[in-house]
Amino acid sequence: MSKSKGYFITGTDTSVGKTVVTACLLALNRKRGLDTGFMKPIETGVDPECSSEANSDAKFLLTVSGNKDSIEEVSPICLKPTASPLQATRITGQTVDINLILENFRRLQAKHDRMLVEGIGGLLVPLTADYSVSDLIKDMNLPLIIVSRFSLGTINHTLLTVKAARETGIEIAGIILNHSEDRSLNEIELGQASLIQELSNVPVLGECPFIDSISAEQFNTKLEKKIEGWKV
Repeated sequence: MSKSKGYFITGTDTSVGKTVVTACLLALNRKRGLDTGFMKPIETGVDPECSSEANSDAKFLLTVSGNKDSIEEVSPICLKPTASPLQATRITGQTVDINLILENFRRLQAKHDRMLVEGIGGLLVPLTADYSVSDLIKDMNLPLIIVSRFSLGTINHTLLTVKAARETGIEIAGIILNHSEDRSLNEIELGQASLIQELSNVPVLGECPFIDSISAEQFNTKLEKKIEGWKV
């Protein structure tokens, strides 16, 4: 882990596997004996009155972590519309309180040895009209892990994310490629990791295995053995 006490996990796109990778990192740190806190500062597409581990990434990750932190601490903002936070708040009339997010982050960071923060969408997703995910990363002062998928277009999406991070002064720890489908990679896909690393000059830290029917119970000793070689 970084001397900055953790990582911020972003994706090249929505539904790329940020939550699965974050859960894997929580499991890996547990195996290494590290007390790891986490945050999912903002969730959208979740009804705060009717949510569970099945539809709330924050509640799922809280179970995986085994931490006693409250859901209000780890995910202080929950918005029902499935949209960017800026769009969602304009629909519901709610606000995104950045200071509240940062206060909770600093409190959890002081409590735990390490912190993992899962973003929402990609780097340029707007949280307010003048504040994006990339601004939140800079304010938290965490190095970035970029989650990419194995599919056509991933080289472009990953390099664009790397470029955006560098242009905003964000430190990039590395890239994790996620197997989001249960199939063997073709010849083109097999070459993506080394090519992304070559073109971006950012290390590929590991590959996340395909995990079927995702549940907290699957992030156990068996999975830990599959990811113990991750360079994080």
